Amino acid sequence: MIENLKDRAITVFAISLRVGHNYYIEIEDLDESPLVLKAYETFDRQYGPIQFYGLNSNKVDLNSLLSNEGIRKRLVLSTSDGKYVVPASIKHWHPVGDFFRNHMTATLRPVRLVHKKTHIGGNVRYIIEFIPLKGEAEVVLIHPMDYELKMFRKFSLTYESLESADSLRNYLQGKMEEGLLDCQNFEVHDVNEWKSRALDFYKGKTIQARYYGFWKYHLLGRVGTLLSNRALKKKNERTQLESQCKQRRLEKAPAEQSER
Repeated sequence: MIENLKDRAITVFAISLRVGHNYYIEIEDLDESPLVLKAYETFDRQYGPIQFYGLNSNKVDLNSLLSNEGIRKRLVLSTSDGKYVVPASIKHWHPVGDFFRNHMTATLRPVRLVHKKTHIGGNVRYIIEFIPLKGEAEVVLIHPMDYELKMFRKFSLTYESLESADSLRNYLQGKMEEGLLDCQNFEVHDVNEWKSRALDFYKGKTIQARYYGFWKYHLLGRVGTLLSNRALKKKNERTQLESQCKQRRLEKAPAEQSER
């Protein structure tokens, strides 16, 4: 991620990572299509894993240098103004950092159900995918009470047709045979079955979120975190000591047997 903090555009021809003073890892060569970063614009790109680093016909092992935090790494840009060394990384904030300082912090992630770029709400019962004679397929979301609405131009759904996916499938097939449903084919999906598979990970109980005031969060939460970290540290030290004692006993046993 590169952020242009200047009030003018800058043209980038290449991006490299300098390791130490003399190693340059080519991140991207942009000579054929230079990157133009507008004023205060941010460039963000992700790269996949590599096999190895090469120099002429040789492989170069950089693992020890890259893993050494004492060796400075800097992004270096080849720009229209010449060589430019990015001074520092862009600072990011994430609530996970707050959690490690205060265990009362919780990061909640929205869990979505998406079918062919269509977001499925929690009250959707069925998904009908119509395949027309011409054009792209159309996705229609059906809710439990949609029999009270005029969902289709030439007919309406019934209470019985929404009792199950098979009932809806048979009902639509009949309307298609009557010539009231203009499409080449259709598919009916039961959203509840999808939910049971897609949301299988969330098997725990539902937690009711509670409000914590300023002092309870910043004072009690912080104190509780310090006590929890201290208890965890003591537990780790005790486990490590027990492991060392066990290792010593295992090393001592063969010596005693040889003496016997």
